[in-house]
Amino acid sequence: MTRAKTAFKILMYAAVLASLVYFGLAFKKNVDGLPPIDWNLGTVFVAVLSCVTVVVTHFFGTHVWRLLMADQNHRVSVRLAMSVFFLSQLGKYLPGNVGQFLGRGVLAKSTGIPVGVAVGTAVFEGIWSLVISLTLALLSTWVLWDLTTLHSVNPSFGGKASWLLALALVLPWLSVKVLNMLFPKISRKVGGGELLRLPRLRTSLLVSLLILINFMLLGFVLKLQAEVFFASPPVDWLSITLLFSSAWVAGYVVPGAPGGLGVREAMMVVLLTPLTGAPIATGLAVSMRLTSLLGDGLTIAIGAISRRMQSRQSEIAAT
Repeated sequence: MTRAKTAFKILMYAAVLASLVYFGLAFKKNVDGLPPIDWNLGTVFVAVLSCVTVVVTHFFGTHVWRLLMADQNHRVSVRLAMSVFFLSQLGKYLPGNVGQFLGRGVLAKSTGIPVGVAVGTAVFEGIWSLVISLTLALLSTWVLWDLTTLHSVNPSFGGKASWLLALALVLPWLSVKVLNMLFPKISRKVGGGELLRLPRLRTSLLVSLLILINFMLLGFVLKLQAEVFFASPPVDWLSITLLFSSAWVAGYVVPGAPGGLGVREAMMVVLLTPLTGAPIATGLAVSMRLTSLLGDGLTIAIGAISRRMQSRQSEIAAT
């Protein structure tokens, strides 16, 4: 390992440690300001709905992967893709943010999906998610500016930002095209020695739309949790979605944070405080982490059950 790589690795782990310390201090400072959660039928419903929504986002993520594989003329059934995609979520809690992609390749190989196709399309999926989330993060600066200067989100913000959200649908496709043209060495490194194969525009738009829907769903979960769990005044759905997307990006790009642990929570406190106040922002960081853990656990369990059922059916068919 070169000195540069060693220094980068140390820097990333230092960033994770600093984030964990920051969030720990923020939690200690703000926890007393959080209203106690009144566990009733409504709050239980929101808790269950939040976890189910995480599973739904993985279901849409499965379709993103299937679309990208179909674009390479390799069609996979929904059930088979789900069993691989759902089980591979376990890998994202390993340091490096590549465990889910490598795990998907290993699982895919055992089901007959070519490893190159599985991993290559997973890389595309990562690029798409990153570009979409970075676009949303850029829009979040607009929200933060309004909150800082006007102390509220401009009512006309949604309409003004809608054209940028439409632009976000084509940005990943354009990003790959630009990467191939201007940075071919990087493209070949990511693409395993060849330039990244540009998906069809129709596929790209559908993939971008599904990823955008996933972020909007997670933003809606945050809105519900703020208003139902912590008795917050009504929260603007688009604003909290954009701010959460920025926190998601931070957790995604820091390789030393398994599943964004620590980094995402710290950024949620920083970014959501102007919108909801520090106590509620801290509470949402905790509730969203628990939601992610429980939702991912449910996803992995569904994937394991589906895989087991497929194995039994194969054994029966072979006899």
